[in-house]
Amino acid sequence: MLETSIDYQIVIFTYRHCITGETVLKDKRLSDHVNERVDTMLALRNVTVARLENPAHILHRMVTAVVPKTGIVLIFEPAQKAIPPSNRFFGYIKKEKHEVFLIMEGMEVRGVLHTQLNPDFRGILFNSLDAFLPITQATIHLEANPGMTIHQEAIMINNQRIRFLGMLDIKSPTIPLPPKESSAP
Repeated sequence: MLETSIDYQIVIFTYRHCITGETVLKDKRLSDHVNERVDTMLALRNVTVARLENPAHILHRMVTAVVPKTGIVLIFEPAQKAIPPSNRFFGYIKKEKHEVFLIMEGMEVRGVLHTQLNPDFRGILFNSLDAFLPITQATIHLEANPGMTIHQEAIMINNQRIRFLGMLDIKSPTIPLPPKESSAP
């Protein structure tokens, strides 16, 4: 079988930093790559590092770098050239969609979680064989940059970084936060 290698652009959020770079995928999807147990690091090329509070200000540019998977809070693919479909060994399994709200270190996410049956959040977080949980139609809010909202079609969240996971009641609207009180006299 002929292996196909693809340079693939990814964005990684740690608790305080945004890391962008390219990784090489060989006949697999990014979700398969980050959930592999063989390698505990992601190798990157053409890397930039910025703080989440000001992602436009690049702190450093590097030719190569590695990121421990355990340090990743969430990871996603920015818009890029179409990637050829991977050769997956598993067939498609129909899944139920559940709108969820998650809290991780320094960020909050609202999106859709796909499960095979009714969601058992304890099972999803503690018994899952995958280290990263996929969320679609994701909206990300950053503690370090409250004015910035990120919308992504799909992200993956490190299960070990989740501090809260709950199913939203779709019938009830999101309750807006009250405005901050000014400390001026």
